[in-house]
Amino acid sequence: MTVPFPELPPGRIRAGHVSVAPDGTAYVVPSGMHERLRDAVVSDDGERAGDPKVDLALAGWASLQHDGMTDRVNVDAPDDFANTAVVRRFARSHDAGSVAVAYHPSGEVRRWTDPAAVTLPETPE
Repeated sequence: MTVPFPELPPGRIRAGHVSVAPDGTAYVVPSGMHERLRDAVVSDDGERAGDPKVDLALAGWASLQHDGMTDRVNVDAPDDFANTAVVRRFARSHDAGSVAVAYHPSGEVRRWTDPAAVTLPETPE
């Protein structure tokens, strides 16, 4: 599979949207382009749930997004997502005040008011 987006460079994360592949490689995915990434990852239309970030999570990918309006980082991730470092780095790069991780397929959501306190993996309750 060819990922149609560049890998995330080291250092401060300037991109507002990043997706992490199951192998841990992170990619810069421009806003509104998760459908294109989903098309590269999930080839069968019958396997799609409707939301590209949920579909990606079900395929093992995590999607990180900074929401500048609420000062929060939102993450859609598979239940076994364990990359604490990239979540903290992303939140720190965007001076986020909080982090919310939505797990799929469980549908559980974890929230932290201190992004430095994010610890993964935690078994969703």
